[in-house]
Amino acid sequence: MDNNNSNGNSSSSSNSNGNSYCYGLVVIIFLFILSSFSYVSLAFSQTHMHQPVMENAKEIWTCSMHPQVKRDKPGTCPICYMKLVKAEIPKNINSQIQPMGHAAFQLSQERIQMIGVKTGVVQRKELFKSVRASGRVAFDPDLYSAQSEYIEAIKQAQRTGNSNIPDIKQSAQRMIESAKLRLKILGMSDAQILKLKSTEYLNQNLLLHQAGEDVWVYAEIYEMDLPYVTSGLDVEVSVGFLHTKPLQGKVVSVDRVLNAATRTAKARILVPKAKAELRPETYVDVKILSPLGMQITIPMDAVLDTGTQAWVFIDKGQGMFEARLIQIKFRVEDEVVIQDGLNIDEKIVTSGNFLIDSESRLKAVLMEDVATPSCQKGQHWDAGMKMCHPD
Repeated sequence: MDNNNSNGNSSSSSNSNGNSYCYGLVVIIFLFILSSFSYVSLAFSQTHMHQPVMENAKEIWTCSMHPQVKRDKPGTCPICYMKLVKAEIPKNINSQIQPMGHAAFQLSQERIQMIGVKTGVVQRKELFKSVRASGRVAFDPDLYSAQSEYIEAIKQAQRTGNSNIPDIKQSAQRMIESAKLRLKILGMSDAQILKLKSTEYLNQNLLLHQAGEDVWVYAEIYEMDLPYVTSGLDVEVSVGFLHTKPLQGKVVSVDRVLNAATRTAKARILVPKAKAELRPETYVDVKILSPLGMQITIPMDAVLDTGTQAWVFIDKGQGMFEARLIQIKFRVEDEVVIQDGLNIDEKIVTSGNFLIDSESRLKAVLMEDVATPSCQKGQHWDAGMKMCHPD
């Protein structure tokens, strides 16, 4: 009897364990199916929320918390389930190339005043570049000696001109050419050498000079400024201890050879009849005025430059702004010379650029799908991959 009860209890316990195992297995399967369904739903929503809005859509609805969500009709955000709000579609503007990540936009007058926007116009005007350099009053015994040798070589050639011995004539001519080459290496121009040819006695102003005599000034011009420095340019020479107006001079020549250590070339400047008595090797400040001709210019504050791209913001009127890529020719102090991208008298933003840039970038995020390429039926545009993907 006991054995029968024991067998019955054992059978009942086995059945209970089996039922628990089946129940647990059902729960696990149900949870797996539920999680899979959630994952598929989430992937579906994330995939379709980037579907492009048709370019001819009259309205665009977006989420204020998730601007990447866009619809062509009201609804709720598939991410946070907030109500979609209507986004503003900018008016079409016949604009030139805009920098990547920017879009045209419109601001109210109150918003413009709050940002502190100031504007200017693109101008065409004559520019001058001020090349500033350090200099010194010349003390150049090497050049003085080379000039003396050249004059003496010419006199020697004249004395042997009537000689019947060809070697003597050729030797005198070689001495002239050798002395001439040395003068060129030391920085004298062809015009200076030609003028020196008719000189009988050298002026000692390369060594010592007195008040009222011509003074030579040597200025060290950096390599990047050399294209702007040529013979004949006007020069202002300032001497600190004199506390007077700058001395006026002209560039006579520029060395053909760079200094390997300083990467500069020597500009020789002649200050005629300097009233002050300047000691050799006196330190001076030099400003050379180089004309650049008529150029299209804008203020430097108007330009946003990343190093690879540069752009400005055009004020189109009625609160409408657009970004415009430009090509910079060069910079002159606080102005930028434009190679391409702007027209004379166009109105540009000169203050508040960074906030204007933020507005443009935000509008581009909201409106990036308006200009999105159309995909075939059953596909959507992936902005990140810049290609169509199956739905």
